[in-house]
Amino acid sequence: MSGQQTGTLYGIGVGPGNPDLLTLRAARILSSVPTLAIPKSVSDGGSLALSVVEGVLSERSSPVDRVELVFPMTKDQSILSESRANNARILEKALSAGDVAFISLGDIFFYSTFGNLLEGLRTRLPDLKVEVIPGITSVSAATALIGTPLVQGSEGLAVVPATYEPESLETILDLHETVVLMKIHRVFPRLLEMLSRRGLLDRTVYLAEIGTSRQEIVWDIRKLEGRTLPYMSLLVVRRNGLGGLA
Repeated sequence: MSGQQTGTLYGIGVGPGNPDLLTLRAARILSSVPTLAIPKSVSDGGSLALSVVEGVLSERSSPVDRVELVFPMTKDQSILSESRANNARILEKALSAGDVAFISLGDIFFYSTFGNLLEGLRTRLPDLKVEVIPGITSVSAATALIGTPLVQGSEGLAVVPATYEPESLETILDLHETVVLMKIHRVFPRLLEMLSRRGLLDRTVYLAEIGTSRQEIVWDIRKLEGRTLPYMSLLVVRRNGLGGLA
């Protein structure tokens, strides 16, 4: 375990994908922080989070050092453990030289890899200084796009991965007026059947790749049957009606 003095680790949510939705506080830190940590799913892949902040980085008076952290898309615990340890070593080295900003799409603590990374890093650097800058989530951006309140008055809200057991999802749909289903791309046929059976198809809207040039909104989700959906897609289900702008 290292006892050396370190810089501050900034966890920065950069929003859903549109650079205009980057917060002023996030932009201020990114304009001066010496090192940027960029999460990627594969070592030779791109980073959407990086594309959001490139405009801010291009206006800096000095260049920023960049380190890449690879987070494999797998459930293999041995691979994930090795990845977390390697990423922690990379960040520990970077922090020994000064402040580091870790960027992530959406909000930094909303289905982000930052939480697990932080837990492992604190075992190596118990005195680590951390500052979290929240970002706009895909959920907030989605309801803004469709012009529908997320919840009102005494309505209840659930935001859950669609990969839950079907019985659990059915219970969640019964208990909450609004349900946002994340990670739907691999289980959409099952969701379509479930929502149809419960009479919720006309109270559901699909959004994908929010804030990017590939953004898509589909009000009649029946039209998605048979399609291959992107990873960054979700469903907003409102039992009290959507009442959107379309």
